[in-house]
Amino acid sequence: MSSSAARTHPFFFEGSGAKVGAAYFVSALSPDLSVVRFARYGANYIPRNTPVLADVDDINNNIGFWRPQADFRIPERLSPGFTNFPDVEIETMFEDMVKTFVRYQANIGERAIKTHPDADLVMVYIEQPDGSEHQFLLTDPRQGTNPTDPNSIGANQDAAKVKRYASYIRFAYQTADKAVKQIADAAGRDSNVIVVSDHGFAPFHTSVNLTNILRNAGIDTNKVGIRTSGPAADIYINLQNRELGGTVDLATYRTLVAQITDAVKNAVDPNARFNYSLKDQRIFTVVETRPLQCDAGTGQCISKTIGQDYGDVFALMAPGYNFDGIQNPGVARQGDAPFNAATTMLSMPNFYGAHGHDPELSVMSATFIAAGPQIRKDTVVRHMRNIDVAPTIMRILGSAPQLVDGEVLGQVLR
Repeated sequence: MSSSAARTHPFFFEGSGAKVGAAYFVSALSPDLSVVRFARYGANYIPRNTPVLADVDDINNNIGFWRPQADFRIPERLSPGFTNFPDVEIETMFEDMVKTFVRYQANIGERAIKTHPDADLVMVYIEQPDGSEHQFLLTDPRQGTNPTDPNSIGANQDAAKVKRYASYIRFAYQTADKAVKQIADAAGRDSNVIVVSDHGFAPFHTSVNLTNILRNAGIDTNKVGIRTSGPAADIYINLQNRELGGTVDLATYRTLVAQITDAVKNAVDPNARFNYSLKDQRIFTVVETRPLQCDAGTGQCISKTIGQDYGDVFALMAPGYNFDGIQNPGVARQGDAPFNAATTMLSMPNFYGAHGHDPELSVMSATFIAAGPQIRKDTVVRHMRNIDVAPTIMRILGSAPQLVDGEVLGQVLR
């Protein structure tokens, strides 16, 4: 065998009640065996939950045991053993997982349709291109093509890597497109088919440490709980009589809400190599604060923008900035001070695409495609929300939407 990559070989572990799927992938194998590199993908299985046990057995017996899905820990080298694999071999593994897992998902969808021909509604989730855009959306000159080298931005980006990454994203879309076609063909021309994604994507060049933003502003982070997801953050204060074991009194709570709000609103990126897409260098585009005047100090006031489960301060960052992807050890961006775990707010991330930004931004726009006997042809939908999909499907099924968010997309229906 040459040194080119070999296909995966799936297998399952015996000795348990579940069929646990995994796969080996040979990424390098020289004829004289002087170089051998191979990986075992993560092990996965379908839980044997009693209400769906017959379906689990049907999938295992007729489609095959659960295939490993594209694992971000491999291209980000977070799993042990991948440090010395060349980039191209790591990328080829991820591409292989994209192909085999999406194909597996499509086969399950097709099987479900064929075994339930009278079903009124079939919903199938396809994991791509989401995973590939997280790993390969390398489209901004501010992104380092080598996550450990702050100089690999701009003119010093690896042009070959940028080109490869673009091909992997195209492949993910093509793979997902084939899966949609397979499922639509199984459903037949007398079925209505709706394809929808839940968000867009933006390139990601700077990882943000919110704890250090607050610490640097003089806030005692032992009094708060920080919950981040992508570019969004909820900051909860450990308020007495609200939180279990709460220690912060009402007066201190109010002071902290104001201090945290100011710290987040005033957080800036002073580095001109990166901040040119920001307004006034400010990292956060949305900052909402829980109202303080509507109760007797329980910290449970709500507003049109702050719900019951939100933090006392909610904040959302501009595209290009994300709370995830902080490396260990951290890597300072080009032009920044040396990385310091206790104070550094902005650093180089170890992946490339992100979502969760303000949904009003065009870059966050999602896909909506519909076709079928109850769908108007050649209709362009200028504006819609994801919450409009459910009531539209209910109308197609002949059910009057009640007590649901969203509106029926009447313009697309016959």
